[in-house]
Amino acid sequence: MRIRALFATAAAGTLVLIGAASPALATSGSADDAQTEKASAVTTPQAVTTPQTKAPHERELIGALHEHSGYSDGWPGSRPADYFGSGRDKHDLNFVGSSEHTSNVNSPFTFNEECLDPRVAPSCQNADPVNPLDALRKWDAELEQAKAATDPAKDFVGFRGFEWTSDRMGHINVYFSRENSLPETDGGTIAMDRFYDWLTTTGKDGLAVFNHPGDKTLCGPLKCDVRSDLGFGWEDFKYFPKADDQMVGIEVFNGGSDFGSAPGHNAPPEGWYAHALDKGWHVGAIGAEDKGHDRTDDWGGSQYAKTVVLAKANTEKDIKRAMADRRFYAVLDNALRLDFTVDGHGMGERIHTNGKSPLAIDAHVRGSSTPLQLELVSNGGQVVASATGDQLNASLKAADDTWYFLRVRRDGRSVAYSSPIWVNDGKQVGAPKAPESDLSTTDGRWLAGDLNVHSCFSSDVYCAGTDDASEADPFRQGVDVRSRFAEAGSRGLDYLAVTDDGDVRSANAPGSGSHGVLAIPGYEDKVKGDAHVLGVDKLLDNGDGSAAAINKLADDARAKGGIFQIDHPGSKITKKFAGCDASTLTWGYGFDVRPDTIEVWNPSSSIRAAEDYLDCWLQRGARVALTGGSDAQTKVAQPQGAGYPTTWVLARNRSAGAVLEALRAGRTSVSSLPPAVGGRPLVIEAKRGGHFVSVIGDDVRPGETLRVRSLDALTDGSLRVVANGQTLLDQHLTRDGAIEFTAPAQPGWVRAELRLGNDLLEQTPLCGPIDVGANLCPYDAAMVAMTSPVYVR
Repeated sequence: MRIRALFATAAAGTLVLIGAASPALATSGSADDAQTEKASAVTTPQAVTTPQTKAPHERELIGALHEHSGYSDGWPGSRPADYFGSGRDKHDLNFVGSSEHTSNVNSPFTFNEECLDPRVAPSCQNADPVNPLDALRKWDAELEQAKAATDPAKDFVGFRGFEWTSDRMGHINVYFSRENSLPETDGGTIAMDRFYDWLTTTGKDGLAVFNHPGDKTLCGPLKCDVRSDLGFGWEDFKYFPKADDQMVGIEVFNGGSDFGSAPGHNAPPEGWYAHALDKGWHVGAIGAEDKGHDRTDDWGGSQYAKTVVLAKANTEKDIKRAMADRRFYAVLDNALRLDFTVDGHGMGERIHTNGKSPLAIDAHVRGSSTPLQLELVSNGGQVVASATGDQLNASLKAADDTWYFLRVRRDGRSVAYSSPIWVNDGKQVGAPKAPESDLSTTDGRWLAGDLNVHSCFSSDVYCAGTDDASEADPFRQGVDVRSRFAEAGSRGLDYLAVTDDGDVRSANAPGSGSHGVLAIPGYEDKVKGDAHVLGVDKLLDNGDGSAAAINKLADDARAKGGIFQIDHPGSKITKKFAGCDASTLTWGYGFDVRPDTIEVWNPSSSIRAAEDYLDCWLQRGARVALTGGSDAQTKVAQPQGAGYPTTWVLARNRSAGAVLEALRAGRTSVSSLPPAVGGRPLVIEAKRGGHFVSVIGDDVRPGETLRVRSLDALTDGSLRVVANGQTLLDQHLTRDGAIEFTAPAQPGWVRAELRLGNDLLEQTPLCGPIDVGANLCPYDAAMVAMTSPVYVR
């Protein structure tokens, strides 16, 4: 957190206040405050002359944080206005903070279990039954509903937030920011550094909270800890100094559950709250509701945890400042109120002592009619003082790098936590900066691109000026060619193929090849399944659509220097693909039409089925490369857009011809992320001339030593190497590491893939045959990168 440069001498002469636990962030988080927030989110340091408990001018504001509605995964028909209204009118709260999942907030649909019921499903197609067009602008509409609910006459403030949802790392709420982000696009699912980079730049006006630590992860039935996945628990709460200012809290309560203390929720012995503090984070205690998923949920009800904020006034500005100062605490019993000081200094403050005099601890709990157990908790989760009743007074010897918080129990159950007070807080050491990867090789350079995006020329979208006005449909709003290239450029892509169905106008449209991005001409041919014809700017004759006609089309494309690709063969399958029985796939030609490449990775298609189909081709002796494509079409339903995933090609130079040449040679690798957020290729290498070089698409000798590594030093995960249709190895690839293995003794092929999850994920029902127009398989969602084959000859 940012520390105010505060220096004051206490009356006893033993304490010098060097900093409140206050980032002192600029308190504007809404659009109306934009003029007051300039280049930096830091306010001018202020001097403090006296220690504070709850200052006379501070109010104890109680409110609900972490609410959901049908705008994300809440019950169908609910909207943010409902939880703001419930907190204000039904439960007389002072504030409510929203936190819709950003994984859903950029889509017009509701994502709730009720939507699996065919009777309910139609109501999930639009998340806002009151203002249907607001389903297309949930983020802005959420802010408008928060402002509409804010009412000084009712002493109520509504404010907007979002839930950053990585089921690998963990969930984080960000409040007050003008922008939002999601781990699928900012790279946070691969490495927390990338989320913190976003938070401290684009999201610098936001304040963030670690949510329900230890829960809601990809570990499934396994017991989770950092040994099962390096990413678990935000990489075990790896400290990122630059983000410390803005990471203001941790949910010690969520709903009615205790997340602050062990046992439970995969917590270490000291509990998650103490664990985060020991790691160096300056976080306070948050009580969150996390409600709205079920119709029986009562937003703001007294049965759920709350956060009490010590603010000067009940305004969004003052609540934000108080949260930045860690001037808040968490209560499960909504009637409780806490006073907690160390030598007269209140929650959130950082104090310095020379150690000559003991620390005076004073804690008082108000609002309980039954006996309480008060515990003073310090480093390592150790209880250093305790008392029964409503008051705790103690005298302790000061030590360096010490923190203290108050935990209140009733009959052994935690019912309240204070935010900490830090004593002689030392400067934390940050994680070393990851080395930059080198994308150049002796054979050229890895270029990043997307081979499957659509523009206004596709038949499935609507664009004003391109389509007839009678077809206007905001839910099918397309994206023009120039905007597609601008999007690709902003994501660090080197090339882009706009492949509209049966239309090549994009190749010569305004903006094609702009923003420093190479244009790869081509189109999508809808025959018995979808295929891409790349490298041509005119439609080729597909004849009568027979296998013979499509093979001739493919040969014509090759003769023109182009590529023929089978697209997303695992899309919308209703039967499991097994035994190379291609009749279960949406590609209707089985193995009768030979491709140059297969689009294995497409967000709407089963990766595993497409991989197996590719392997069947390889087992037949064909040399076929794999690619990935975002298949981005509409503006609102597919907001991730170009580069998710990214296809990398090892090209001899930066030209469209070299990209197509690399595709023909099979020198490809696919990553889940584009370069701008850390995406890099996974490579298979062999030693040539005394050093390792990529051999993807090339021949290697039987028994030759090979290695696999990611060119992203922050990427880790489970590495699987497949050889001749069998798993050759499956082991953990460490960050900035490499795994060596021996090529099979038998001729054939080898490819590699890197994923975040475990093998149990591909056994879930959602990874089986299911035709819902989207890929819901967590195994596929955990894929990080994959390579085209190396051939053993």
